[in-house]
Amino acid sequence: MLQMATLAALVPACVVPARARATEQLIAPPGGQMRYCRTVVKELAGGWHFTVCRQFVVDFRPFAGGFMMHGRQDSVSVDAPEALAQYAAIEEARDESGLFPIALDPFGQILSADATASTGDDVRHAVDHALAEIARQPIAPEERAELAAYVSALQLASQRVTAHLPVDLFAPSPAPRRQERRVALPGGGEGLVASSFGGVRNLETGLMRSAEREVLTVVAETSKRLREDWTLDGI
Repeated sequence: MLQMATLAALVPACVVPARARATEQLIAPPGGQMRYCRTVVKELAGGWHFTVCRQFVVDFRPFAGGFMMHGRQDSVSVDAPEALAQYAAIEEARDESGLFPIALDPFGQILSADATASTGDDVRHAVDHALAEIARQPIAPEERAELAAYVSALQLASQRVTAHLPVDLFAPSPAPRRQERRVALPGGGEGLVASSFGGVRNLETGLMRSAEREVLTVVAETSKRLREDWTLDGI
């Protein structure tokens, strides 16, 4: 109750992005429990994939500034190559219930600062951070070593993009959006980090029914994709 009261006091100071108002639809969460699922698919070398699917039991409780989304992890499944069994075991043992509670405004936009990125230009800031990491580390003058550092840095940038939820995840805009950042590479090449996000809402509740975010990293002849899929439905 103290946590909810504190958030209620902070809500008036929160700035909701302009795109949140563009939907002009208040959410009306159901009174019972719902099932929230997040699936992450990482593309690996050789055509392999590392897939983690987590399911949560959630419910929405009204408070002064909107709705508080409470939840707990219900199950997790991992599909990975045998060579990555150790990492698969780590993912299976990890509980992400700490993500909750998540505060939403009346339009379904996320208010919890620790759950979302602090800016709408997530890709640009993620790449800037990755390039700053390169600048702080000594790199061998050979072009191959420098290019390898850029590959690692830009792939790290893609992971930073997915470290936070889209602010409108639970009430996505009907218009998909895309962000990208191009980076000049050693030898005259170009790197790219691009992110796209889109979703479908339940017409009755205004809440997200399904959503997808994909992050593509391209460096020289190397490309990697990381995809997230979300669903929210009744139990």
